[in-house]
Amino acid sequence: MPSSEIGDTPLKIGLDAQPLATSRAGIGRYVLELCRELDARLPDATFYCYSPRPITVALPSLRWIARVDSHPLACRVPSYWWLKARVHRLCAADGVGLFWATRTILPRSGATLRTVTTVHDLNHLLVPASMPTFTRFAHRLFFYHDVRRADAVITNSRGTATRLTAHLGIRANGIARPGVSGAFANQERSDIEARLKRIGVHPPYFLAVGTLEPRKNLSPLIAAFLELCTSHPIAGYRLVIVGQPGWKNAPVTRQLAAADADRVRWLGYVADDDLAALYQAAAAFVMPSLYEGFGIPVLEARASGTRVVASDIPELREAGGPDAVYVTPDKEGIKRGLLRILEDDGPRPSPTSAGWDEAGAVMAEILKKVGHHP
Repeated sequence: MPSSEIGDTPLKIGLDAQPLATSRAGIGRYVLELCRELDARLPDATFYCYSPRPITVALPSLRWIARVDSHPLACRVPSYWWLKARVHRLCAADGVGLFWATRTILPRSGATLRTVTTVHDLNHLLVPASMPTFTRFAHRLFFYHDVRRADAVITNSRGTATRLTAHLGIRANGIARPGVSGAFANQERSDIEARLKRIGVHPPYFLAVGTLEPRKNLSPLIAAFLELCTSHPIAGYRLVIVGQPGWKNAPVTRQLAAADADRVRWLGYVADDDLAALYQAAAAFVMPSLYEGFGIPVLEARASGTRVVASDIPELREAGGPDAVYVTPDKEGIKRGLLRILEDDGPRPSPTSAGWDEAGAVMAEILKKVGHHP
């Protein structure tokens, strides 16, 4: 029901739009899909998208206003520093009374600014060495205080909510689990074959999707696959890796450079339609992460009817369901998981898809509740 019909002033909502200025992977995808849901569910709201850099995606409607900071230092300092130093002033100038912290960290507090924060993970506590230096420092400095002072806390999974309570004693007000966009619906076989041919990938292959960074744990996957190539009859299989360059990735970069390009291929960023084809033609999708807040690629693989091999952690079990093969995220565990896939002659699992509507409903309800709080 539009807010005007229940006697409430239309909301003016600000958000940290830095994820919309980088890529559509991970948090960027999550934020964009929720923005689309919020556009439909909050038809009277106006949204102000604050970013130090140009926003690279199409915003949902004319009610979404890009506010790219023109301050000469906006792009020269780490984005969390910009968030703390500048965004409360920008919100005040626009008359924004409600702010969505899409990356958990809040702007400097203001007397009239109410806040909702999304907690995606607890990387800084569980796998701090895998994080970029400035990001780790910002989370150690601000995370606990900001999540404690937020008017509402939303997590992206039951696993993240449970860890948040166990490690920091903070309870989430809601869980907004990721979904799968329509791009990952089943494609026609002829379309899949044409897309794979265009990007130079030929089945059979295993697929991994993730930024080249330590937490994704791609080095043991590459080592496990190459060992199986020499000790087991998997001639003709390839390992295809999709994902952008990240940080602290010298070891995996050296592995990729040394590997036979016909055996191991790194494709970098791949558009959604091509990625959907890669999922659907893969012998299995493999996600050997050390830790994830949820694991959207696992959902995308399931939506494609693709077998999943994933690290045995609660968050990936939440995403992968009962049909996935769960392994210890080391070389031997990954080898056992790949062999189970090779030995399984049964049919592929039926596509299992979840849209973003449930997450959108949770997000919209909490924004309305906090924004209209007296």
